[in-house]
Amino acid sequence: MEVQRKAEELAEAIVNSQEYKRLLEARTKVNGHQAARVMLRDFQQKQLELHRQQMEGQEITPEQEEQLQNLFGVISINPYIRELFEAEFAFSGMMMRVNDALAKVLDFQDEGEDEEEPKLEIPKKRILIPGQDG
Repeated sequence: MEVQRKAEELAEAIVNSQEYKRLLEARTKVNGHQAARVMLRDFQQKQLELHRQQMEGQEITPEQEEQLQNLFGVISINPYIRELFEAEFAFSGMMMRVNDALAKVLDFQDEGEDEEEPKLEIPKKRILIPGQDG
């Protein structure tokens, strides 16, 4: 099937991209340093805890948001974690561009978008410009 083959080619291009390679390398470095690994795990657990709380309909307090932001600030000082975050951001950006390209070709719109695309309106009368033959 042609579509399947193209999808596999896209997957291969993604795997061979600098963004993906950088992400894998950054993950390997974090996993190779116990302090970075523990710091990241604790941050992710706190994130997950707040996400669950939100999904259960409980509001996240400003204090909880501030705690998470402070924790993010602390772990971002670690060069391995900072590189991982930057690599994740770059990879996510690439994947968003891929998704946008697919959506554009397939003409998908967000479900919440009721707005029509602007249409070119052709004037009913021609404007005569001197020096041009009509």
